[in-house]
Amino acid sequence: MNRHLCIIALFLLTTVSAWGWGRLGHATVARIAEQHLTKKAKKEVAKILNNESIVLYASYPDEERNSKHMLYDYGVGFANGSKRIGTLPHTFEVDMNFKPFRGFNDNGRFVKNCIHFIEMYANDLKTNKELSQREKFLRLVSIVHFVGDMHCPEHVRYYPEDMTIGKYMVKYNGADTQYHTYWDEYCITSRFPFSFTDVAYLLDTYTAEQYKEIVKGDPYDWGADVAKCVYHIHKIKEGDTIKRDWINNTATPLVKSQLTKAGYRLAELLNRTFK
Repeated sequence: MNRHLCIIALFLLTTVSAWGWGRLGHATVARIAEQHLTKKAKKEVAKILNNESIVLYASYPDEERNSKHMLYDYGVGFANGSKRIGTLPHTFEVDMNFKPFRGFNDNGRFVKNCIHFIEMYANDLKTNKELSQREKFLRLVSIVHFVGDMHCPEHVRYYPEDMTIGKYMVKYNGADTQYHTYWDEYCITSRFPFSFTDVAYLLDTYTAEQYKEIVKGDPYDWGADVAKCVYHIHKIKEGDTIKRDWINNTATPLVKSQLTKAGYRLAELLNRTFK
């Protein structure tokens, strides 16, 4: 590992994990993506990040979640009557046919939809020549983070059947644990107690043909695939116990698959954006 990556690894290991995938998961997704960027994409990303790695900023939207830079004027009132200006969403909603909602206004109902911002920010970076350096940075790091988040199993809201995104308690290792937190953090750290470079190396094993199949379509197609692939984990209900066999046979294979897909799709989106 070179000196730059050593510094990043130290930063990740000495900070607290939180939210979608946690720092280890987001860093893994970003590292996998870096390995599949074209020369042109690498060059453009380097310009925006002043030659720093996207890994270093993979969790930036979590760290700055409530800052003015991560707020957005949606132009519609929220369903609960709160102000129309709110934080950027880290989740997305689908209907019961696993089709993601587009935009964030479903006939007056506010829809959390990170895919909308993934597409919008990618288009901004591709076509808007008037963006400032700061605006380019915020759009790039948001894309890096949200592509990771949209692949996290408990970041999908199934309207109207299950909108909880796992915000309820289950038993894990004998303790009460929020199910969302299990998927954000423990599902990775308990099975992969390594550096992000190690996890990325272990997961980035797909063939070129498999890669091409995974990255087909656009972010909304990817969202539909995620919703289908992770739907079965909602069989775990409030008060249930997460058992070892389920972790080995269900959770761990899903985590490995979702992290890898996220990395490949992030690379593909950046390659398309900066071609």
